Amino acid sequence: MTPKLAHRFADYMQYHQTPGNKVTHYIGIPLIVISLLGLLSRVTFGAEAFHESILRPDLGWVMWALASIYYLYLDWKLALPFSLVLVGCYLIGRSLPLEAQIILQVIGWISQYVGHLKYEKKNPAFYQNIMQTLIGPLWVFARMIRYTEKR
Repeated sequence: MTPKLAHRFADYMQYHQTPGNKVTHYIGIPLIVISLLGLLSRVTFGAEAFHESILRPDLGWVMWALASIYYLYLDWKLALPFSLVLVGCYLIGRSLPLEAQIILQVIGWISQYVGHLKYEKKNPAFYQNIMQTLIGPLWVFARMIRYTEKR
């Protein structure tokens, strides 16, 4: 793990100490990511010929690209596989109807706030630094694949 990523994870961990809060994040963050990318995929631009294509130009791909660039900056070894996971999240989110995207977004955020209010008793990390909204998904992925500072 690079020092840049270790520093951001250490900061993030200050707001995620309790097991209950961690569990709510393992549930809520993937729901938020999938539904957010799906919602953003609804905002398309460019040639009409691409609108039914997987590679159609839309804000979901823009978000994926910007997040992937940031993750590559932090730690390319973790960013490469996570970028592929994000493509899967995008495709799942894009395939869902609008109502499902909204419901997943609401459930995901409720889960986050339950974790912070009931278990952590501390505000979410992004209240102090909005970039923590990008660290959360990477943190969940890193923990799931056991990507630790020992690497």
